[in-house]
Amino acid sequence: MGKKKPGLVPTITKVNFHLILNRKLKLFRQTILKTLMFLSLIFGFGIFPLRNLQSVSIPKENWKLVLYGGIFTTTDLIPIVFRQKTDYKESYIGTIGISRPFDYRIRWFDFLWEGNVTKHFGEMNHWEVNGFYIVKIERMYDSPFSLSLGEGLSLASENPKLENKAKGYYLDGLQKDAIESRALLNYMMVEFSSYLPFERKTEVFIRVHHRSGIFGLYCPPDPNCGSNFISYGLRTTF
Repeated sequence: MGKKKPGLVPTITKVNFHLILNRKLKLFRQTILKTLMFLSLIFGFGIFPLRNLQSVSIPKENWKLVLYGGIFTTTDLIPIVFRQKTDYKESYIGTIGISRPFDYRIRWFDFLWEGNVTKHFGEMNHWEVNGFYIVKIERMYDSPFSLSLGEGLSLASENPKLENKAKGYYLDGLQKDAIESRALLNYMMVEFSSYLPFERKTEVFIRVHHRSGIFGLYCPPDPNCGSNFISYGLRTTF
């Protein structure tokens, strides 16, 4: 009398333990992967050592106007960039901004800042402001093509609807845990651009406009919050 049924409590505990462990391992692998990719970009292209830091003067005409539009995708950033896999929704952005280079570079890396204002329409209808720092490989191998990576902050006028998701059954599968986003998130962009052959001061580009909770820094970590927009635009000197 008073004895617990053998195996019942330990079995439930073991199942819960493995579920939690699998989630933590998945999150850890994602963190390691993104960290290694970021470090590879830095070290692989030779951003160090700092003794190669060179000062350059920045003329006034290097102020640039940035215009682009994009469409929402439910796909995460890494599959978009490395597998070109996308799943679109009818939510769009229109963005206007300005950018300007800093007065230094490291080897073939240029450094810039950009600030922009974004209007959402379609399934979402709010405003967003973004400010971020950019590392850019300008005119790779003397070609018209450039590659950029931006990092900063994004503030929306409200908690974006499509960045939140209640748990339950959906057409695309089972959502086991609710996704809870925030108005203030990290901002990141990956961009591939090309100068126009007839206008050397104007670029056209494709950009991934990415908001992220950074594994729990801005919102609950599992599942992580955020959004991606595949965007197309141009940048020109004024």
